Amino acid sequence: MPSAARIFGKHFPLTIPPELGDEASLLAHLGLSPKELKKIWWYRERMYAQFSIAKGGGKVRHITAPDKRLKILQSKLAPLLDQLYRVRNPVHGFVPARSVKTNAAAHGRRRFVVNLDLKDFFPTITENRITGLLRSLGVNDRVAEIIARLCCFNSHLPQGAPSSPVLSNMICFRLDSELLRAAKAARSIYTRYADDITFSSYQPPSPLFEGALPAVGRFSPDTLAPSLRETFKSNGFAVNPDKAHYADRNSRRVVTGVKINAGLNVDRRYVRQIRALLHSVEKLGLEDAQQRYADAGGKGVIAEHLRGKISYITHLKGLTDPVVRSLATRFNKNFGARPIKLAPTIEERRDRAVWLVEHSAKGGQQGTAFFLKDIGLVTASHCVEGVSDFTVYHPSKPSNRFDVTVAKRCPHRDLALLGHAIPATDYFELEAAAQPVAVGVAVTAFGYPGFGPGDKMNVRGGSVTSLPIKSGVQMVEVSQELAQGMSGGPIVDAHNEIVGIVHKGGPEEARQLAIAIDVFQTWVAE
Repeated sequence: MPSAARIFGKHFPLTIPPELGDEASLLAHLGLSPKELKKIWWYRERMYAQFSIAKGGGKVRHITAPDKRLKILQSKLAPLLDQLYRVRNPVHGFVPARSVKTNAAAHGRRRFVVNLDLKDFFPTITENRITGLLRSLGVNDRVAEIIARLCCFNSHLPQGAPSSPVLSNMICFRLDSELLRAAKAARSIYTRYADDITFSSYQPPSPLFEGALPAVGRFSPDTLAPSLRETFKSNGFAVNPDKAHYADRNSRRVVTGVKINAGLNVDRRYVRQIRALLHSVEKLGLEDAQQRYADAGGKGVIAEHLRGKISYITHLKGLTDPVVRSLATRFNKNFGARPIKLAPTIEERRDRAVWLVEHSAKGGQQGTAFFLKDIGLVTASHCVEGVSDFTVYHPSKPSNRFDVTVAKRCPHRDLALLGHAIPATDYFELEAAAQPVAVGVAVTAFGYPGFGPGDKMNVRGGSVTSLPIKSGVQMVEVSQELAQGMSGGPIVDAHNEIVGIVHKGGPEEARQLAIAIDVFQTWVAE
């Protein structure tokens, strides 16, 4: 076993927790008597249950779970071991506040992805490796032996024990360091989620391979660069030949099951499966749908199965995503006793309520529109001047455009109400303020000035500076600049209620003006 200084570098030496100082301190912390330790030492294999759980693609994952007593002991050891492990940036598995989502997000929308999998990950991490690692860190020899004995099954780490995650990450510390250096040399990003390893780059990752880049799809690990193969070998691991995969910019790029081609997403088949199960419940009824689900090999209760799948998509895409809201709405109609909560945050509601207006008149123009509760889709009249048919879309998916029409327009007040057939699951609505706004009140303007692909909604804070009347129309003047492209967007107060609709502004305008929301309400009611 290499020295701790070689493994942990400048972060060594570490402070050993007092509970790991000697055998007596460890047993006292665990509440474990020497007699019980001796029993576990010789009969630990009897304290595990082995079973399999289904994975995607008809595959299974083998789990070795400790019994209640051993699980308690391992759970007490895990926090102490955490103190001996310094998390590396590329590691996303078994780390607080990190997940498959953060692992996938780290690769952004990079065009080339190399996926590798460590073969027999947990069985490869032997009891002797655990003992040697702990000793090299300065842990007492006897304490290291006891920890390894309590945390291993059949002389290796079991997948299913509470202590296995941190121990596996500790064993992989040097591997992570060396692969990170290899990634930097190849101008790539490297991450690891347990046994799943990913490299991604904007340019073809030629330095990661010995010869020419492999064809898209599965490839042999033998084609990896010799230095990379040696890194895995010297760290006691082997690459699974069945799970080595290469993807380029023209193919589907997946990181730990998450598509990264255009933002984080799941495979369409995953969504289709959820819709098929929901359709089964809606058409057959819960009892018959449950039976069909069981006959097809499904385990457990169909409602909880659906809840878990929808929750996973929600974790990746957020509550504002139309697909998430559509699936959750259908789920809630069928399983109302335990509905999936759909309440968005203020920021999420604002984001999904404000859209872009675009048409080709006058060489092409863009503006902002928003959904007003009980009214509809609102914008400024000059944003749709000279056109009757145009499109609106949300920047989260510019390709998903909706045709809209001008249902009502008032050039004098610079207001327009738009007719649309946008599904209710695609947007949120904002509410109008119940009381007129006052001078000095803090307000925020939203819109899309100079919008380009990849831009997000522009948020500008300020305050009301005056309440002028122009040509008989009540205005709201604000201190922040209302740039071109924000016209038609909402201005909200501290309660997230609309006080005005952006009229005009920008550096070439003397004043930054909006139409008071009560002017719009009066006009619509006429």
